[in-house]
Amino acid sequence: MKTIYILMILFTLGLVSRAQAQLAPVAYEKWFMQVNGDLGSPTGNLANAVNQGWGGEAAVGYYFPHNFDISLEAGFDTYSEKNSALNESWNLLPLVFKAQYHFFDDSPVQPYLLLAAGLAFNSRYANFGSFTGSNNEVDLLEEAGFGLNFILGSQSSFYAQIKMEWDNTSSNYASDQPTVLIPINFGVKFLLN
Repeated sequence: MKTIYILMILFTLGLVSRAQAQLAPVAYEKWFMQVNGDLGSPTGNLANAVNQGWGGEAAVGYYFPHNFDISLEAGFDTYSEKNSALNESWNLLPLVFKAQYHFFDDSPVQPYLLLAAGLAFNSRYANFGSFTGSNNEVDLLEEAGFGLNFILGSQSSFYAQIKMEWDNTSSNYASDQPTVLIPINFGVKFLLN
């Protein structure tokens, strides 16, 4: 897993070195779409129960003037259980409204902050031979984080971000309330109009 993190960091640094000072600024008041992949790290008691996870997200949103955008984002993340003979997995399907504020809109590298809130559709599955069991619940999900947006042209960009997710699971579902996850995302964003 460390090798994957190192390769992603080197890829990001390569994009920074290719950024050009004379790129056309991103046009605001436009719709956009973004997709990403992520590597998630559980915290607290969950870190003792599951391995690092992986997943992805997709969003559609709108750029407003003054460096602000909002989006509707959905995704999927999965975490496999450690030390389990039952072949268990813990899955999270987030559906959130997200707001981002971008700094330095004329720069080829734009740092940003994000806040999001919505729902987490949680499911745990276990199977052993012919036995299959599951536990599902829907919980409040909050996110906060920061990232870097690397402008690739007037219509696209690459981004890297880290965030914290607070999944307000019940004690019947997880031993931590809330369950806190730290995903690192790498993705692309495209203007639609």
